[in-house]
Amino acid sequence: MKKTITLLSVCLTVLVLSGSVLAGETDQAVTNYSVWIGSHYTEFTDNAKKIGEYNLGNTEMLPEVGLDLMSRSKGKLLSFSSYYFDDQNMRAILHAVSGDRLSFELSYRSMVIQNGQDLLTNIAAKEAAAAKMLTHDITDPGADYNYTRQEILSKVSLLLSEKGKVRFVAAHRSILKNGTEQAIASTHCFSCHLTSETVAVDKRTHTVEAGLEAEVSNFDVGYTVGYRLFESGMADPEARWDEAVHPWNIDAEPYLSEFPTRLVYSDTTQPYAALPRTEKISHKVRLKGKVGKGRLASSFGYSKATNDRTDLSTDALSGALSYAVPLSPKSRLIAKASMVRLTADDIFIDLPTFREGRPGWTEDFDHTRYSSLDRSVAKVSAEFISRITPKMTLSILAGYDRVDRDDYPVPDEGWTTSTLRGQAKLRYRKGLKYSTSLKYRFEKTTDPFMSGRGFFEDVGRDLLTPAGGGSTIFYHQREEIRYQNITTEPTVAHKVEWSSSWRPTSKVNVNFGVKGSYDKNNDLDSLDVNHLSVQPNLFLNLIPNSRTVVTAGFTLSHQKSRGPITVALFDG
Repeated sequence: MKKTITLLSVCLTVLVLSGSVLAGETDQAVTNYSVWIGSHYTEFTDNAKKIGEYNLGNTEMLPEVGLDLMSRSKGKLLSFSSYYFDDQNMRAILHAVSGDRLSFELSYRSMVIQNGQDLLTNIAAKEAAAAKMLTHDITDPGADYNYTRQEILSKVSLLLSEKGKVRFVAAHRSILKNGTEQAIASTHCFSCHLTSETVAVDKRTHTVEAGLEAEVSNFDVGYTVGYRLFESGMADPEARWDEAVHPWNIDAEPYLSEFPTRLVYSDTTQPYAALPRTEKISHKVRLKGKVGKGRLASSFGYSKATNDRTDLSTDALSGALSYAVPLSPKSRLIAKASMVRLTADDIFIDLPTFREGRPGWTEDFDHTRYSSLDRSVAKVSAEFISRITPKMTLSILAGYDRVDRDDYPVPDEGWTTSTLRGQAKLRYRKGLKYSTSLKYRFEKTTDPFMSGRGFFEDVGRDLLTPAGGGSTIFYHQREEIRYQNITTEPTVAHKVEWSSSWRPTSKVNVNFGVKGSYDKNNDLDSLDVNHLSVQPNLFLNLIPNSRTVVTAGFTLSHQKSRGPITVALFDG
């Protein structure tokens, strides 16, 4: 029986030092500070890696330290906040403001993330004695995979000119990941063989942005240019590809010479994964201000990302508009529209000639792989908000989304997905004592994203013609008899949410409600998919005095789903 006991934040001394210092009567500088010292004890019993996803699960008794400092005087502010949990979980934030002239922020965060091991136990099947089979090999049983994520963030805003409110803004962000993770390689032809091993993680992402903001003719305008770099400091992992042989005629001809000519790799060691080295340049323009009786907000952007290892690039062009206008003293309309255009370089795939050097039929399967990222995405919506009574507000939203794919599932014949959205929300508020809201959302989707390769195969070789005029049906020909484009995306979805807050006294607050959703897709020709979820909740907050808050809560989630499932079959 699995058992997990976790005891966190056992305070030795909650507040050691706190106070305020009055620097002088002339500048009225005020400094507040507090020091927090405590400890935590954690015990994990049995397998609790998921529960301890952000903790290595070591039984430990470690100190915790926190420091908060704030100083302000004459429009100037300096604040510092820090917290230390252990050597892999800590944070610190420094924030400084000098009136409207200068704002600066610097922060550091560190956390550990632990992932469990995929035991690959679903990879175990056999067709017959000495025949085709699925196998797996864990080279590092019981391995602990974890990495430390560190984030360094800085922001600066500097007023260059009072006239036109010209302001310089800049930001920097670095994300560093170091540790280990699980890597799985697959090899096949006579045996589907998966191998798991531990690989090192050394991933680095650096982002720099800089731009200008100003007021021009009652409009706020801004321009930002950004640069992002992602790279890994680790070598590409390698794996051994088995020798391609017939399942049982391992040493017999013509099988011994036939099978290697059908595959790209056989009896060799090759890298099986390669992280990119990606550079991205982005440009963004923003404009907002009053137009007519309403306010307009808009942004337009362009970015280009290039993988230096393959010299392949992706381009993104985006734009968004939002316009809010009052219709009456008690109602307003908010209209939104956005567009994204994504394109990626196509790549030529150079493959060995199929059955090269073998008698009979051969074929060259070289081809251009068109990117499935190429698409146009458009969204429009309008929301009407009205105050029915001084205590009640009604909002009604309608929207339409459209995704046009250029080359998926096949070149020049991309699928189009359209979604109609509708939402109604009623909100009631009686002062600070009671508030409640009820929301219903409906979505109707036409042609949701599906796998274009087909899920099932028709039965019978009589549906296929032997390749090259011979008598042999090859495995790759069976793509022609696949059918049933599969998806778990719904065509119809209903979502309901009710939430309330009751405050009988100034020291008691109760929150309660329920969320429910139901979706389905029965437009598929061989199966249907549906999901049901119900989640009630109840929370109680007690405030006996200005320094103490006691919180208790309960939430229950019930989920039921019906969807496709498949098992490994060697002949379709």
